[in-house]
Amino acid sequence: MKRISLILMLLTLCVNLFAQSVTLTFTGRDVKNQYVKLHRVAITNLTQNWQETIYYPDTILIMGGTGINDFENSKEFRLSQNVPNPFEGVTDFELQTIENGNVILEMMDMNGRVVVGANNYSPLPAGTHHFRVTLSTAGTYLLTARCGNNTATIKMVNNSSAGENAITYLGEGKFYPLTATLKGGKGQTDRPFTVGDKMKYVGYAFINDMEYTQTFEQNQTMSEDFVFSFEGAPYTLPTVMTTEVSDITMNSAVCGGYVIEDGGIDVTVRGVCWGTSPEPTGNEGRTADSSGIGEFTSRITGLTENTIYYVRAYAINRVGTAYGEEKSFKTKPCEKTVTDYDNNTYNTMVIGNQCWMKENLRTTKYADGTPIEQDNSTSTTVGYWYYPNNNESNKETYGLLYNWQAVMGNASPSNSNPSGVQGICPTGWHVPSDDEWQDMINTVEYQIQTGEIARTTVAQALASIEGWKKSSVRSSPGYEPSTNNASGFGALPAGRHGSGFGEETFFCSTTVSGGGNSVLYRGLSYTSIIVTRNNFTKDFFFSVRCLRD
Repeated sequence: MKRISLILMLLTLCVNLFAQSVTLTFTGRDVKNQYVKLHRVAITNLTQNWQETIYYPDTILIMGGTGINDFENSKEFRLSQNVPNPFEGVTDFELQTIENGNVILEMMDMNGRVVVGANNYSPLPAGTHHFRVTLSTAGTYLLTARCGNNTATIKMVNNSSAGENAITYLGEGKFYPLTATLKGGKGQTDRPFTVGDKMKYVGYAFINDMEYTQTFEQNQTMSEDFVFSFEGAPYTLPTVMTTEVSDITMNSAVCGGYVIEDGGIDVTVRGVCWGTSPEPTGNEGRTADSSGIGEFTSRITGLTENTIYYVRAYAINRVGTAYGEEKSFKTKPCEKTVTDYDNNTYNTMVIGNQCWMKENLRTTKYADGTPIEQDNSTSTTVGYWYYPNNNESNKETYGLLYNWQAVMGNASPSNSNPSGVQGICPTGWHVPSDDEWQDMINTVEYQIQTGEIARTTVAQALASIEGWKKSSVRSSPGYEPSTNNASGFGALPAGRHGSGFGEETFFCSTTVSGGGNSVLYRGLSYTSIIVTRNNFTKDFFFSVRCLRD
């Protein structure tokens, strides 16, 4: 926190009429002992009944004056304290002589080096004389005056540069001291002050839009530093860290963070933001994972396969947005082929941000080698596979049909995206949820509308060119099969339980309906222009397409 000081210079007449200065420095601190900006300081002289107020930024207020009248009734050789002191390269002082004669003035720094040497002012009559000092370098200096057998020395403090080192004689008469200012100070006033006056100082600061005050009251006898301590503490940005990236798939990953401190005010939003360039701010993507302090987990979705991403946690409070350290990761690629436990190899394809098997699954074993029974009996507790149209020769082209128990492999239903259900799929792949099927259909529909693929129906775009019965329904998979498969998905009419072969196909999902007794599926028919979404009982036999994790 930048230290902001309000400096008040009180220049007064002493009881012996000798000029004296008192420097008061005002500083503000919050409850955490951090410096805060003072808005203003109200200064009241309770003895002489007056008040002045000084404001931010740094301000020097000169009150009273020293001059010829200060010495007129004195018969002593005296060198006045310079005014102002400290000063910004230029300051004034007075010398009172008690006889006519030569005056020698000499300025030295604290290392004993003569800065302005042995200037001889002669002859000067007895009386009060006014001089101005200019210095080129900040530092503490000693000024010595000699006249006959009389000698006097003062110490002065310079904070800036006036470009040269010199002492200039300004003449006799009334002394009007320099009005020193810092950053727009308030200048000179003639308010009276005598050392020992009872003074009251009230400091004001705004912290989090609330005004805080503190008061000092005392007899002022010397220069002094005052530190106003306020009960508030400014709100700050939250402190947040980013956790490691995990569960990286082709189009998703898991990250998160930990909000360590809220900055003194509630964290309203927290999450992660990511992008393909360093220091992401959420322009490409961000999550919003509740609020407050503590740990949180975020799932990043909609990523592009085989791409490097940068991610970092963020937290927002009233002050602004804070970010944790940056992490990077690379999404998995959509490999051109995948092999199951039976050594069946499947081609793959990308639709939007999803990597799909391009062929129907035809394995008879789970990824760990556990066999699946062959049967076409209706069962909701035992997993079975079955040849399309009850013909073994269809396996290579059409894959196998599976009941839902075989597809899930004892996993629980899911409509997450991704589903998180490996089930019957090879390692690194999973059975799609209903939501993931909808993502794919939406992507194909968008590609049709934008002309990225041939303008047709989604049903035709997903259906294979081969295998479909002829249909008279325009834009259905059986109407003009040669125009099918604009998406490359190549859905074949494998039918079910030996029926519907060549006419329809059904792909299961991991999502249930009807109180958990039925399975949501996506289907194509040779006479329909839509992709159907309906439910069948769990003993129904489906074709299976797997999605890359």
